[in-house]
Amino acid sequence: MPIESTIVQKPGFTVVGLHVTTSPLASDIPALWGTFGPRIDEVVSIAEPNVSYGLMENFDTQKNTLDYMAAVSVTSTDNIPSGMIARSLEPATYAVFQAKLRTLGEVFGQIFNEWLPSASFERVQAPYFERYDESFDPSNAESTVEIYMPVQPHSTSADD
Repeated sequence: MPIESTIVQKPGFTVVGLHVTTSPLASDIPALWGTFGPRIDEVVSIAEPNVSYGLMENFDTQKNTLDYMAAVSVTSTDNIPSGMIARSLEPATYAVFQAKLRTLGEVFGQIFNEWLPSASFERVQAPYFERYDESFDPSNAESTVEIYMPVQPHSTSADD
């Protein structure tokens, strides 16, 4: 069954959190959440209570590494807690996908290997992210995660 997506416009936003350079689906990512979760209350000016983001960028295909950030969105970057960083994302168009926690890796594979090659959109070089809303329960493999992939319509130039 083909993977389904919704195209949305999302305004720019800023996140604050912890960062690691790692491999996709590596154990470093859940470990980062294990460190960040108990520290979320240190972040001031949280824009979306009980919502968190897993931000990914700088994927290096040669080294099979990426930068991953466990974060929350904020209204201000004043008083960033020790060891945390801030990252601002520009307004963008995103293809949004739904995944169960247990199928997260599989859904990412479908996005990159099936959806993107056949869609009328192409990926934009910008961070993509997982959005964990207030109903998300990390101990429940059936919890839903939204994946936001920055996209733009395919260009129709002869250069493609």
